[in-house]
Amino acid sequence: MVFAIIAAVAVIVVALLLFWTVGLVAAAVAAVCMGISVTVIKLFILPRFEQREKYRLATDNVRITPERLEVRYDSYKNGYVIDCFYTSPETGKKFVFQSETYPSDPTQMIADKRLTVVANRVDYSNYYIETDSLKDRL
Repeated sequence: MVFAIIAAVAVIVVALLLFWTVGLVAAAVAAVCMGISVTVIKLFILPRFEQREKYRLATDNVRITPERLEVRYDSYKNGYVIDCFYTSPETGKKFVFQSETYPSDPTQMIADKRLTVVANRVDYSNYYIETDSLKDRL
């Protein structure tokens, strides 16, 4: 009887240890695979979709010349941002388009430049600002 209890406890302990180690190994393998897949998506797939979206916006949508530009430091993004202000002549609605973040102040670079905002004809919230010439200088 004692031998049966010891054998049952031993089987339970071996099963728990086996499950514990296999579970940890499975979790580690899953974590590595997830990390690799997120890295592949971030490095290879997202840039391709962003390029495709910029191309689609550039060919299918409206180009806007902002009425006024302002440069401000955005502490949340830890860099300088260009705000482009535009008022729609059809509706009178005011829009503010925000550029990507720059590490240094782009005020001198945009003093003589005319920036263009490329936006979706239907929904102006889908846009990008053509600042390729600024990236070379900053």
